[in-house]
Amino acid sequence: MTDDSTRAFSDRRRQERHDIKVDVDFRHGDTYLFCKSGNISEMGIFLVTPAPLSAGSRMDLRFSIPGNDAPVVVFGQVMWVQTGEGEGETGMGVKFIDPSPEISAQIKALIRTIAYLE
Repeated sequence: MTDDSTRAFSDRRRQERHDIKVDVDFRHGDTYLFCKSGNISEMGIFLVTPAPLSAGSRMDLRFSIPGNDAPVVVFGQVMWVQTGEGEGETGMGVKFIDPSPEISAQIKALIRTIAYLE
């Protein structure tokens, strides 16, 4: 079940989400996990995972952009969790925290490239 208070944040998002699937590695404390993205925007990413972290959790994210040698490395915070009950996949909505201008540009380029191909 989705927590209404945290889900309300996602409903107020300002950036359009794009159904872009990339492999994502993330670290939370001493835990390293691997998953796929469900969608991405300039401000955040939805991570599909059977064991989402709780809202408020912070993590380091790393994902590759096709055609880019260096992976995107950005800090994120879980803003909402979706359990997969009802509609949607189980996972978590993660907001990017203070990405550098270079990282923001890489994410925008990924979205423009994939959205153009859709």
